[in-house]
This record gives sequence, structure tokens and C-alpha cells, in this order.
Amino acid sequence: MVRFINKFTGTEMWVAEERVEEYKAAGHKYAPTPAPLTPVSKPKKAPAKKTKK
Repeated sequence: MVRFINKFTGTEMWVAEERVEEYKAAGHKYAPTPAPLTPVSKPKKAPAKKTKK
């Protein structure tokens, strides 16, 4: 399946690979590939303050 942007609605649609040329001829555009997700590092927690008893 190939991702396209519908030229009428601007929404994403999925097209079977054997029909790609048909949709390109109709004026629909390939959807840009999303950027790969990068893991977000979690902030380090400060050590808990100890109190004297």
C-alpha cells in the first residue's frame, strides 16, 4: 500500500500498489514520509533530601 494525499479533501488515503499510476494520473500526490521517531530521554530525578532525626 502507498500513502497519497487526496487532491479534493487534502486527507491521507492508502492506495494499492497496482493502482498507483491511476491515482497519480488523476492528480493525487504522494504523502511525505514521516520523520523517524526519536526516543525522548527522561529527565534524571534529583536524589531525595535526607533529614536527620
